[in-house]
Amino acid sequence: MKILLDQNISYHAIKKLATCYEEVAQVGRLGMAQTDDAMIWQYARTHGYVLVTFDAYFKERNILSGHPIKIILLRFENASPDFVIKTLKSQASIIQDFFTNENLACLELHE
Repeated sequence: MKILLDQNISYHAIKKLATCYEEVAQVGRLGMAQTDDAMIWQYARTHGYVLVTFDAYFKERNILSGHPIKIILLRFENASPDFVIKTLKSQASIIQDFFTNENLACLELHE
């Protein structure tokens, strides 16, 4: 499974999550730091990524578009980068189940 970390998630997570996920990329590291959300959504769709984000826009976009991409929506307030990484690692099996379930479009992770 390929995951794309939104701009607001530290690029330092790429290396730390590499043991849990087939491919990890981050929006800023792909040269899209100034790219609007619609283009990020399209990039994830075109390249087969699950998008990990704090931004509810992507969930709303999926509802309007018939959920062609999978979104992991992080619902943490003031979460440190280490907490985000720890959560994505500890929830890897749940995320994998979400990825393989064609009926699900958004997985919300809470503190």
